[in-house]
Amino acid sequence: MESLFFNLLQILTALHEKLAAMLRATEKHNAALRNNDIAAIQQAVKELDSISAQAKFLDKKREEIQRALEAKLHLPAGATLSETLVYAPAQAAQDLNKIAQSLRETTEAINQMVQINKILARQALQFNDILIKVLQPGQATYNPGGQTSVAKETVSLINRTV
Repeated sequence: MESLFFNLLQILTALHEKLAAMLRATEKHNAALRNNDIAAIQQAVKELDSISAQAKFLDKKREEIQRALEAKLHLPAGATLSETLVYAPAQAAQDLNKIAQSLRETTEAINQMVQINKILARQALQFNDILIKVLQPGQATYNPGGQTSVAKETVSLINRTV
């Protein structure tokens, strides 16, 4: 049973490393959004996707270990880490509590950064929408064939009629 707790500690440590990498990638995404750098945004999103897939794999392994511990300790299915740690050896319980706290802190930092990134992305979309509306003609214009076409009912700030 001690080996299961040791394996759980290893998995949670690896998961914490992935979440730390995810936080760094989220910060890169934030910087790319602030600089309006499309290539950097795409690279950050690609990096986040890769890290997310790796973290999901580690989380599945964690769930397997926790299910094995639940079975050995006769705990109900879906027992929390806190409930499981009651039965852990003292040193393992201390180490697992420490890594669990680190996971919570890193996850909270990621969530805060994601909220900021959502706001930045929404502002960029609003800016692009305003820019498109500004550049749309407000009156009829000529087509390449010489006929006039009626534009949509938009208010343009620039008069581009010929």
